[in-house]
Amino acid sequence: MPPYIPHHDRSPPHRQFPPGQSPTPRYASPDSDPTIPHNWTREGLFRMSSDSGDGYEDQRPGSSLSLRSGAVNGNGNGSYVPRQRGVVEEEAGPSKKRPRQEEEGHYNQQYEQAPTHQTRQVMPLTGSIFNILPRNPFTSVVGDFIMASASGLSDVEIEIKLGTIMSAPDPTGSQPPRRIRMPTQSEMIMPPDYPLGPFHSTMHPHQYRVFNNLLNSATQTSITLPPHAGRVHFSRSKLTDSFHGNGGRSGKLRVSRDRETGEVVHVVRKRRVADMNVFCPGSPFDWRISVNVEEPCEMPTGPPTMTRDKDRACYRHQVCQVDLTHVKSGDTNHPSSKPTSSFELEIEVLDVPTLLQEGAAGSDRFDEILQNVLDTARMLVKNAEPAPV
Repeated sequence: MPPYIPHHDRSPPHRQFPPGQSPTPRYASPDSDPTIPHNWTREGLFRMSSDSGDGYEDQRPGSSLSLRSGAVNGNGNGSYVPRQRGVVEEEAGPSKKRPRQEEEGHYNQQYEQAPTHQTRQVMPLTGSIFNILPRNPFTSVVGDFIMASASGLSDVEIEIKLGTIMSAPDPTGSQPPRRIRMPTQSEMIMPPDYPLGPFHSTMHPHQYRVFNNLLNSATQTSITLPPHAGRVHFSRSKLTDSFHGNGGRSGKLRVSRDRETGEVVHVVRKRRVADMNVFCPGSPFDWRISVNVEEPCEMPTGPPTMTRDKDRACYRHQVCQVDLTHVKSGDTNHPSSKPTSSFELEIEVLDVPTLLQEGAAGSDRFDEILQNVLDTARMLVKNAEPAPV
């Protein structure tokens, strides 16, 4: 099977920031004053060097997407120069739209002396007419959901699961369960009061293998990166979970043991706090953002009601970890029943206390961490393959 190459939108450039300056874009809030200048300097953060040697280009066949160090666009990523169809790049010049009369002198001065892309200076963009970036509305809604659900709680877990959002059951029973359909062409946060069915967090074995190859490739590729530049660290765990209790609002108590040594790894009671569903049209998967509480507990004395073997591949990256898990479950009350097998993918926030502290402080770092986690989910969904028919 050939290696699976992810369809990256664009990779962030490696930027050097002057001492004391933040690499995080300044996000606007309702009470921000556009007249207050940035604490960045144009010379430090937005310097463009046409003759620098630290730029790099996308190596995909047929792509002319180029990324250059030091350029920032409206969403905080590297600026890009799209391919101009039917035009040789060396002959590409400024827009043919005629400038206003009062701008013509400046326009001619800017472009006539440098008619080609290789020699002219590209104007850096400042995000908006107010020179600040508006806060991403998707990230804002997710951030408000997390803070409203997790504030004041201890032992909080925040995770994203890939799966499919099912439609609400048909009262007449004439329609079989199916994935929901919504009038949108982009990802959509489902309103909390919208009637939905269950969320199926399983996938086909073929889709599981595709993700496994993709993440293994990302791990191998990142080995050459500096330690601070986003390496992916791989680990593997094989655990046996035994569940005690009947669940409900208090949740089930879970005892996890190492399958090879039998050593108890942890004993916790997991309780669901809140869920947010994200519908992704045109993609094989939707995703669910969950806020849970995993409270440490004492070892139970009664027999378990269910056991589950987990073979998990873990891919740790900066602020989150992607877990690919093959699960085999069995009902201890019915030993003769056939065990079930499932394949799951989830993304877990690594340092939840820090995320919640940044959110309570209203810092830009909160959005930066959250955006990293959400974009990880987006890249996985973008590179998913449909289940074989």
